Amino acid sequence: MDRQLLNRKIQYYIRDVEQSIQEPIMTKTLGRMPLDDAKAFFLLLPLLNGEEWSEELHVSALAVGAVHAAFDIHDKVDILDASSKEQQLMVLSGDHFSGIHYKLLASISDFAFITSMSEMIGRINETKTNLLMEEVESVQALIQSMTCIESGCISEFLNTYGFSRYTKITQSALALIWFSRKFSKNAIVRYGWTGNSMSKTDVEKAISILTTILQEELVSAEFLSPFLKQEILRLATPLLGKPI
Repeated sequence: MDRQLLNRKIQYYIRDVEQSIQEPIMTKTLGRMPLDDAKAFFLLLPLLNGEEWSEELHVSALAVGAVHAAFDIHDKVDILDASSKEQQLMVLSGDHFSGIHYKLLASISDFAFITSMSEMIGRINETKTNLLMEEVESVQALIQSMTCIESGCISEFLNTYGFSRYTKITQSALALIWFSRKFSKNAIVRYGWTGNSMSKTDVEKAISILTTILQEELVSAEFLSPFLKQEILRLATPLLGKPI
């Protein structure tokens, strides 16, 4: 597989997710809801690596995409002022996308996945609430929280459908990508959906820890094609002016 084919598969998936969650009024008011290419890549990683991929898997993957869209739109709401019409519509949009997720899963009657995803969504919301209400005790605790938030739903998908060997790589890479995107020249880096913040030093330490973990996991991942290993490194390279 070359990068052009890889990108085409990812964009086809994103198109299908967008079509499944499309709501004309919301789209007209809020615009297109862009999905995260990195999350799509890791969700589709088994497919990209040549694993068997059924229509049931595709529908379940679309459901995960709808959940991510719901999280993303909710995260854009200003928790200090959610009174504007646009903010209220964002909340409704997120709820709409959440409903699409359950509708998609119900169409395949995968009760085990519905249950595991529901539990994970609850865990992610609890983790976000804890980050909002309490200071994080350590960098390791922060890494664990962001790993849950960024890759929890994808991990459930991978584990449910027999792709658990991809899970650890996905978890460390998506957490690393989050920290890399948040890294800036400012002394303080905000979580994004909360008023809490972390120091630039903590972000750098988290990036260093996750980079080492990801490198070790990729070295031992003999099942993964060399091309995809390189793509993972390309996606997860910290924005520090140097490669991993």
